[in-house]
Amino acid sequence: MSVPAFYAELRELRLQRLLDASVEIVAEVGWDALSMTAVSKRSGVPRQSIYKEVGTKADLGRAVVDREVRRFLAVTAEQLAAHPDLESGLPAAARQVLEQGRANPVLQSVLRLGQDTGLLALLTVHPDAVLGQVTAAVTALLPPERATEAMVDTVVRLMISHLVQPTVPVDDAVERISRVAAAYA
Repeated sequence: MSVPAFYAELRELRLQRLLDASVEIVAEVGWDALSMTAVSKRSGVPRQSIYKEVGTKADLGRAVVDREVRRFLAVTAEQLAAHPDLESGLPAAARQVLEQGRANPVLQSVLRLGQDTGLLALLTVHPDAVLGQVTAAVTALLPPERATEAMVDTVVRLMISHLVQPTVPVDDAVERISRVAAAYA
């Protein structure tokens, strides 16, 4: 192992500790009560190193959201790879994403009434933070002849909508998403 690889691994470990501590704090007391001092104490990473590693509290929020998005995308990629066709892969991916979302502490904390709108804005207002990132990733996972921009955009928006504002059981949401995707075929 080379020395630069060691430092890159150390930096990644420190970042994961910061994000883990942030998620724990957000799940316990919400985003508005999170402070860099609390993250420092929880993670064991000095406060100045947090600012050097991620920047401001808003930057930390973006890093938390980015990591959660990557986790949702990993589930999506897993489900699409495990199913031979789009007709079974998309519903399986949607189901896993929706079930994971209903158990995700960051998402649940952000959606709690009375919370600071900083993380919620990343999910709903800034299209590059979630929508753009997820749409590009899902498009790359699907066969180009089937992954029209309109279909992917519509399916991703539906999944995000059902994550952020669930109004029906997961089975019903998956059925709705599947019907919409099938209409594009």
